[in-house]
Amino acid sequence: MANSLGTGVIVGRFQVYDLNEAQLELIESVKAAHDDLLIFLGSSPAPSDQNPLEFPLRAEMFLNRLGEDVNIFEMPDHPDDRIWSQELDRLIMSAHTPNPVVIYGTKEGFVDRYSGKYRAEELEVNPQDIPDTLEVDGIKHLSSFRAGIIYATLRRFPTVYPTVDVAVFSKGYSRLLLARKPNENKYRLPGGFTDPTDESYEMAALRELAEECGDLEVSGLLYIGSHMIQDWRYLGSLDGIITHLYVCELEYGTPEPSDDIEELQWFDVSKLEKAQFVPEHQELWSMLKSFLEEEL
Repeated sequence: MANSLGTGVIVGRFQVYDLNEAQLELIESVKAAHDDLLIFLGSSPAPSDQNPLEFPLRAEMFLNRLGEDVNIFEMPDHPDDRIWSQELDRLIMSAHTPNPVVIYGTKEGFVDRYSGKYRAEELEVNPQDIPDTLEVDGIKHLSSFRAGIIYATLRRFPTVYPTVDVAVFSKGYSRLLLARKPNENKYRLPGGFTDPTDESYEMAALRELAEECGDLEVSGLLYIGSHMIQDWRYLGSLDGIITHLYVCELEYGTPEPSDDIEELQWFDVSKLEKAQFVPEHQELWSMLKSFLEEEL
């Protein structure tokens, strides 16, 4: 910690539901070393799991813990660190603070990225001092907690969840493999949600096929289009599902139902009807029929 007067500037996100004792000690140590203290809170234009709280909510958190005399500013993110550093310098100068100015922040989050004119010093933060989970047990005001969950959910951008569905045909495209889930009396294509670990939609399609149908070897995996899925779980919601439809031919293996699939059955393509599919997959069958008419 620098032993100087002038202005101490703390730059951070402080995406926490409340300041803990370790954070308060760091803030007080900077405050004690300077005549003036400025706090800049990083602000992202897109809510995410890394940036769940808007600036006003975090500013209020500081005011509640440090008092009304603390100077808190919003520091919007920018994709260019150089431009971001220049903007931070401009905001510091506009605050008419005593010189010299020393800026404090974490090494990776600030010091290694800042290229402005002021001296930057690392705040040594122990990750163990900052809990990464919030336990419901012990929360005194559950109504406020529930309000926070609703607020955070409504603040999100509407989300389109990507899924994959796979039409597995027998050789010559004469039969189509369909799956049935428990408590359903109609059939669907094997498939499911993509995972962040999937390197491509093709990989997601093969993974889902293996999870639901067992160890199969397929050939000619081909993407034929996408379509909005009218999934009952999202009726009335701003969120939704768009699936990516693939076709392939079975080379080897015997389909065995797994995961959340209760039954797998081969259907004669020439006799298959739209009504045999669950409602959310009926348009996928229309896409498959168009594909078969064009290709065969």
